[in-house]
Amino acid sequence: MRKPTPKTTFLRLPLLLLGACVCMSGSAWGQLAGQRIEELDGVEVEQHLEAQLPLDATFTGAKREAFPLGRAFDGMPVILTLNYVDCPQLCTMQLSNLAAAMGTMGLQLGEDYRVVTISIDPKDTPSKMAGLQERYVSSYLEASEDAGEPRDSAVASSGWICLTGDKVQIDRVAETVGFGYRWLEGRGEYAHQAANILCSPSGKVMRYLEGIDPALAGVLRLSLVETSEGKVGTLYDGLFLNCFKFDPSSGQYTLAATRLLKVAAALTVLAVVTGVFFMKRGESQRLAASSEAANAGSAASASEKAS
Repeated sequence: MRKPTPKTTFLRLPLLLLGACVCMSGSAWGQLAGQRIEELDGVEVEQHLEAQLPLDATFTGAKREAFPLGRAFDGMPVILTLNYVDCPQLCTMQLSNLAAAMGTMGLQLGEDYRVVTISIDPKDTPSKMAGLQERYVSSYLEASEDAGEPRDSAVASSGWICLTGDKVQIDRVAETVGFGYRWLEGRGEYAHQAANILCSPSGKVMRYLEGIDPALAGVLRLSLVETSEGKVGTLYDGLFLNCFKFDPSSGQYTLAATRLLKVAAALTVLAVVTGVFFMKRGESQRLAASSEAANAGSAASASEKAS
């Protein structure tokens, strides 16, 4: 059973898409926003924080093997996305943006984290999803190369898992994470939004990030560090997270005054202790030098008397 949390929707996303779609074709416009706003009804993304994913939900992998969702959660944080291959526009925008952000954030796909993309279209085949996986892994590798951090292609390929399944299994996951979508019969496409859902290594929903956020790379890295249960990240990441907290409504990290004061207090104590240590060390050195000088003087006096 998932833990109930307050309903939060990505209210900014439809507005962004509305502007983007002005120059798009009628088909893409229908999928992204629609000529009628009613087409977006029921396709919100509700944040079900700390919900436990149904790890026993079984899908089909790119090699046509049975793939229980829990197989992807074996010690790594996971970026979960729900998309479909024939999406006219939004899925391409989301996954391209995600691959580019992943390539510049300094973490290795397949070693530090995984991506699990589940198709919301039961008609998508494993071979079509394999093509999608190959396309976006290549984008990730290209972005990594451009950032001066080339990655191992085999490791990266193993780290982006694309799954297909029947509607029952798809809906088990979609309902757990609060991902609304529906089929538009007249247009022959799905109405949905875009979200990158960050999950802990144990399969709990921890963060929701907007799918087409241009500043995704920075917040994505920190979210992975925070949801990894201490298995990913650096000392700098830890210090940053101690000073900032995640705001679910904006999808960004904001300055946390209480945390900042705690860190400042700890640094002040450290500075005082360090100062006292060096003061005592300096005093000890001065006393030792004075003692040595006195002993040398006594020795010289005794030598003069003896002569």
